[in-house]
Amino acid sequence: MKVAINQPYFIPYIAYWQLIDSVDTFAIADNYNYIKQGWINRNRILEGNTVRYFNIKVDHASQNRLILDHRIKPIDKETALRQLKGFYHTAPYCREGLELMDRMLSFEGDNLADFLYQSICLVCDYLQIRTRIIRTSDFEQDPGLRFTDRIYDYCRQMGADTYHNLIGGTKLYSFEEFEAQGLKLAFIETIPVPYHQSSDSFEFGLSILDIIMQNSVEDIRQMLKSYRLITE
Repeated sequence: MKVAINQPYFIPYIAYWQLIDSVDTFAIADNYNYIKQGWINRNRILEGNTVRYFNIKVDHASQNRLILDHRIKPIDKETALRQLKGFYHTAPYCREGLELMDRMLSFEGDNLADFLYQSICLVCDYLQIRTRIIRTSDFEQDPGLRFTDRIYDYCRQMGADTYHNLIGGTKLYSFEEFEAQGLKLAFIETIPVPYHQSSDSFEFGLSILDIIMQNSVEDIRQMLKSYRLITE
């Protein structure tokens, strides 16, 4: 069984969804430390030619606490949707994108990990990604394990034989070390597919929301297949 494990991000770029779509089970690493100024609570969208951050506000964010121990501040859904509509009102799939964000921002709780789990599941459903989504906090935990040993343990609990990671993981993970654990290792390297944007030049790496606003689900499904799988 192919699996991947990654921290939960807020409407991340397409490579994240390619990773999810490439495996049978995707484990959201919600019991890892929060990263400030990262992608856990924000992402990039376009206002004309200008790249903007769109975020969810986190209460007392700290890198010394786990993601699942954080709370989000009340979401001003109507203001957020008005802002998005202003940015994307000419996009061909603006209505669909706003409806998706309306459901996402209607989250009734305040736990950050719960919100991100729901948002990831909502986008997967919209993009017709059928991968099983689970959370590492639901696994049996061995507090003595660190770094890759923790990943090996989670993989064993999921019954994995193959582990997928984004291309940035080549600096962290070794094919030989995973093989010694009985695991095949593969990296997803995205091949960018330019699409119409509001900017004059193409901006790669924006939030999946920008892609959703500008493209049909059928076209996005094709984009999800645009990557190299590096296995050695």
